[in-house]
Amino acid sequence: MTVRHVAQRIPFRPNNTQKALLEQCFGARRFVYNQQVEAFDSYDRESNPVPKYPNVTDLKNRFPWLRDCPLPSNAMSQSIRDFAKAKGSYFRKARYEKNRPRFASRNDNIQSFRNCAPIRHMEGNRYLLSRKLGSVRIRKRDRLRYPIENLSSWTVKRENQTYYLTLLFDVDIQPMPKAEGRVGIDLGVKDLITLSTGEKIGYGDRLKKLETDVIRQQRMLSHRMKGSNRYRKQRLRLEHAYVRLRHYRENMRHQLSHRLIEENQLVGLETLAVRNMVRKVKPKKSPDGRYMRNGQNCKRTLNRLIHRASWSGFVSKLVYKAEWYGRTLIQVGRFYPSSKLCHECGWKYKELKLSEREWTCRNCGTRHDRDVNAALNILAEAERLAAS
Repeated sequence: MTVRHVAQRIPFRPNNTQKALLEQCFGARRFVYNQQVEAFDSYDRESNPVPKYPNVTDLKNRFPWLRDCPLPSNAMSQSIRDFAKAKGSYFRKARYEKNRPRFASRNDNIQSFRNCAPIRHMEGNRYLLSRKLGSVRIRKRDRLRYPIENLSSWTVKRENQTYYLTLLFDVDIQPMPKAEGRVGIDLGVKDLITLSTGEKIGYGDRLKKLETDVIRQQRMLSHRMKGSNRYRKQRLRLEHAYVRLRHYRENMRHQLSHRLIEENQLVGLETLAVRNMVRKVKPKKSPDGRYMRNGQNCKRTLNRLIHRASWSGFVSKLVYKAEWYGRTLIQVGRFYPSSKLCHECGWKYKELKLSEREWTCRNCGTRHDRDVNAALNILAEAERLAAS
């Protein structure tokens, strides 16, 4: 029996009284977290070499208003655990003050708190958060996908004035029945993925419209006076545009990865070093000593398109879903020349340029689509690795 953590996010509309209580919870959670950050920043090699981080009991004794706060005590403990994770990540990845724990702000777009001591029963179509916070109505269209007895935690989140209840379940995921399909996947910029079957799948025109809306809302925000009411309202519109864009991309990656895992038993995938591909480069100098800007601008455009494709998010979903549902996912080596090899005879076209989308094999005369040929080669290499 393999237990997996599966989350379900449910939007809800709190009444005015509940909104005020939830805002108090968000503020208390930020306060507990910021107390940990303040202790972290008080480190000094001579005067304070070992900072003392306050626990929930210490905070309630120092600040009595936390006792009357509607935020559950378990949520306060979770806030301290969140800081411990942030601190551990800082010491693992600290580079030039990056990843350093920072103070949580009330102006952050996303506010949330988590409770890992949930109530495991429902009252009709309502779930009781706590005695002080009241209950949340779950609509029929958002009915629970898993038994409430398997609930391990819940999180209340406010994102762009929209409230969500995220339920985390401990579920025994059963493998899917075996499928006959085998597919190789080539990741790209123009098309998100190209399959060995010849199918090319991209984000479509919907993504362009959402990106255009974000640009338009950002331009309108730049014309507002910072601090004014119009600036605040326009900022909310911009945040809403960003949320729609992010949700669309996330939803498409989920649907696409689920389809590929459901239809295929073996999935071959290329390995890409995205961090190296988007690394900043210094502009080169021309023979007369001046900087050549065209190459740098081309690099910036390619970086933006790579970030837009979000390959890492798509690959991570494929990896965990293949593990859950009993599929075989093989990532070929990073330096495997999938685009340069002819899948018919194996001849290698060493002079292939990035601008060449089609090329002809000089050995067998086969005309290749660059991306489809790469997907076929990735599938063949994945099958070879699976057999070895």
